[in-house]
Amino acid sequence: MSLIKNIKKINDKIFKAVYDAGEIASKFNHNNIKHWYKSKNQPVTEADIEINSYLKKFFEKHTPEIGWLSEETKDDYSRFKKKGFWCLDPIDGTRSFIHGKPEFAISLALVFNSKPIFGIIFNPKTNEMFFAEKGSGAFCNKKKISVRIKKIIENIAISNSEAKKIQEYEIFNKLSIVKMGSIAYKIALVAKGEIDIAISFTNKNDWDLAAASLILEEAGGKISNIQGELIKYNTKSLRIPSVIACNKIVHCNVIEKILNS
Repeated sequence: MSLIKNIKKINDKIFKAVYDAGEIASKFNHNNIKHWYKSKNQPVTEADIEINSYLKKFFEKHTPEIGWLSEETKDDYSRFKKKGFWCLDPIDGTRSFIHGKPEFAISLALVFNSKPIFGIIFNPKTNEMFFAEKGSGAFCNKKKISVRIKKIIENIAISNSEAKKIQEYEIFNKLSIVKMGSIAYKIALVAKGEIDIAISFTNKNDWDLAAASLILEEAGGKISNIQGELIKYNTKSLRIPSVIACNKIVHCNVIEKILNS
């Protein structure tokens, strides 16, 4: 794939740019960071804006042939016109970031033919750099990672705002609940084998999931919406109604029990 070959030529520069973006996030003190709401329950901070601007300029310089999509940039639909597009969430888990919790991440993917083929998730607080390229496995800080392959589920990661929701489902009642913000980081931890299931019942967008889904799949996991349908990227609405990420063994069973509850 010529697009990947071109990207490989600047791999080191891309990783450094994402690391530098993490440095931008780290310079802000959560006690006085400026933030506002672009819509209900949608906070944004000055760090989001600065990281978005920094990475957008970087990719416009180094990959002008590739389009751009970001949570903090108005969609110009270049994603429909060019070979592929970079898909960025400058800070996934903004509430956690605002409150100084180590549960946020920079999420970056390259989407080609409506599928992610290159993905990075970087948590600057924990210094975890997750990476995957289509067909080449998944890695965290250059070490290969994989999901836990087992039939018994022990824990589930979900946001604080949705923690009560999973009590409606008997299958989750005896599990250890891990509450954390960023959906991208939660899924990355499933890929790393530290979490069994990550789930969200609320709307997501391409920038939330593109990198995470590739990393999970390359680590041997499976991701879908809670109806069991594969996630579709690069739609006009960019709307993804829900998400569940886990290993392939338990995926179908969990979906079935959710739908039959």
